[in-house]
Formats: sequence, structure tokens, C-alpha cells
Amino acid sequence: MWWMRERIEDVGWTFKVMLHEFLKFNIVGIVNSTFALVLYEVLYWVDLWPSHTAVAAWAVSCAIGNVEAHFMHYRFTFNSTFSYFRSLNRAFWTYSGQLVVTTLFHYLMVEIFLLHHTLAWFVNTCVFGYLNFLLIRWIAFPPEYDKKISS
Repeated sequence: MWWMRERIEDVGWTFKVMLHEFLKFNIVGIVNSTFALVLYEVLYWVDLWPSHTAVAAWAVSCAIGNVEAHFMHYRFTFNSTFSYFRSLNRAFWTYSGQLVVTTLFHYLMVEIFLLHHTLAWFVNTCVFGYLNFLLIRWIAFPPEYDKKISS
């Protein structure tokens, strides 16, 4: 784990920098989340898989929403010079892993614990939001490729 601490120090990712990026991530995330929630509710209404309506809507809306979110974060959140398609490829692997975990979590909340599907959507989105920020920041948008902003 020492190598991660060393990497953080090398790129100057202080608490202040992290907080600023996290705030930008969340502002852009409001747009992304609105898109994802509307898509989720439409897919829930369409009823893609009648025996697992909420889980199917979650999985499909996440897959589509992640592509939209990646573009928005690439364009507005991070000042990265990293190639868009290399970043998208890395984000794909990050989002795929999260998709498996969050879909299972959604299944448990809706079908086992009988939580309302929209409330489960909010819980899932909030619980995994910070982890998502850290993963895409350090994998899909490596700080080493940030544009240097002169003061």
C-alpha cells in the first residue's frame, strides 16, 4: 500500500485537491444521476425481465449510464490529457466490476429485503458513489495525465 501513498504524494493529490475534485464530481454527478434515474424508471416501467424487473432495469440503466457518466466526467470533472478511448476502456473495466457488485446489492435490497425499488436505487447510488469516484479517478483518469493549470 506504500506505493499508493507515494503515488498520491507524487501527483500532489492533497485533501484540498481531492475535496475540490469530489465536489466537481458530485455536481456533474447530479446530471448523471438524473439521467440514470429517469432511464432506470423508464426501464422499470418497460419491464425488461418480468421476474426481476428492478434488477434488470438497474443493470441496463447502469451500463448505459456509465458511458454517459464517463463522457461527462471526461469533459467536465477532470482536467485529463489521457486519451478518451483509453480512459473509456479503463472505465469500462472499473464500471463492469462495480456493475456486478451493485446489481447483486440491488437484488438483495429489492427482492430479499423488499425495499422499494426507487429507494434501493438511491441507496445503491449513494453507497457506491465515493468508491466510484476513487476508482475512476485513479484508473480511468490518472492524475499523472492532468493538465497543469497555471496560477
